[in-house]
Amino acid sequence: MLCRAAATQARIDGPVLIVGDPDTGGAAPDLPAAREEARIVYRRFFPQARYLGRAGGAPAGPASGPPGGAGSAAEVEAWLADDSETGGVLHLACHGEVRDDQASLLLHGGERLSADRLAGATRNGRRPGLVVLAACRSAVSGRGWDEAFSLAATFLSAGAGSVVAAQWSLPDRATSDVMVLFHEHIAAGRPPADALRRAQLALLDRPVTDWAGLIHFGR
Repeated sequence: MLCRAAATQARIDGPVLIVGDPDTGGAAPDLPAAREEARIVYRRFFPQARYLGRAGGAPAGPASGPPGGAGSAAEVEAWLADDSETGGVLHLACHGEVRDDQASLLLHGGERLSADRLAGATRNGRRPGLVVLAACRSAVSGRGWDEAFSLAATFLSAGAGSVVAAQWSLPDRATSDVMVLFHEHIAAGRPPADALRRAQLALLDRPVTDWAGLIHFGR
């Protein structure tokens, strides 16, 4: 996987999917800062994107663009399974968890999109240039003694060029701040690893738990 990731050219240009704080139906607390983060990323950096989840003031999509949605597991899987285009960006601002030996994203209605299920959806599908998992513990393995079954590793093994994910439970507001700065550097032409580093350096005056949990994998 290391060799494959090193050889991958991460094409960020292409289709974009943004998922902002889907309504979990009470399975987890709302994430108002994540919702705002997704709205800012959509409006400021990727206005052509498809937007899923609670909009928090952002329209579901431009009038001429693709429709939005609730942010269900099926919607995310369908986007990932579409192999008609490669490259692009997937930004997930939602809950992540590790439960019963499964690393999962918590999406609309409280449905869990597990690493195993993601592996099936991405096996022969889209290969995003950049996957941003602004979700708690998305770099943590659900089972085993290394990161092999984490959400981040699942996307890397499916051919994603770069993945940003979290090693622990992240504070909602601080994560939103890091993510907006990260995308500002991406828009300025910085590669993902450097963009994350610069975003974190800007927040060194804050508690280390606010920014150090996010790490970069891949190209």
